[in-house]
Amino acid sequence: MTSTQVQTDRTNDSSTTLVDPRAPRFGQSITATLLLLGVGLGEPILVGAVAVILGVSVLSGWRFDLYRFLWQRLVIPIVGRPEHREPAAPHRFAKLLGAAGSGLAILLLLAGVPTLGFAIAALVGLAAGLAAVTGICLGCRMYRQVSFLRARDIV
Repeated sequence: MTSTQVQTDRTNDSSTTLVDPRAPRFGQSITATLLLLGVGLGEPILVGAVAVILGVSVLSGWRFDLYRFLWQRLVIPIVGRPEHREPAAPHRFAKLLGAAGSGLAILLLLAGVPTLGFAIAALVGLAAGLAAVTGICLGCRMYRQVSFLRARDIV
């Protein structure tokens, strides 16, 4: 396997996509930076950029993921292959939540409701920043909680 194939790979059962655990944190750091800069500078274009980046990734079924492209082409050659990989599903769910949140934020900004739009963008940016810095991914935890409840037929 080449170093550019590290981002996503399938296990032997082909039902579980795996990712380099450092890759989501890379994307989360970009998301946090752009959103918090957008909020701090009052620039809706930065919020819109994140909404488009995340939205395209989600809507394309993860085939067109700018963060994955940057990770594979720019970062992996520098940091090398991961020692282990982890399931992609929790991270994809978190990215879906980020896309929804940033999408809602840009819609509110375009609709002339800047206070609420920037507040939502700030919350998404703070959640992404928390995940990037500490590894505590709120969307991933939500995914695991929902999976736990679904396994017990509670939800």
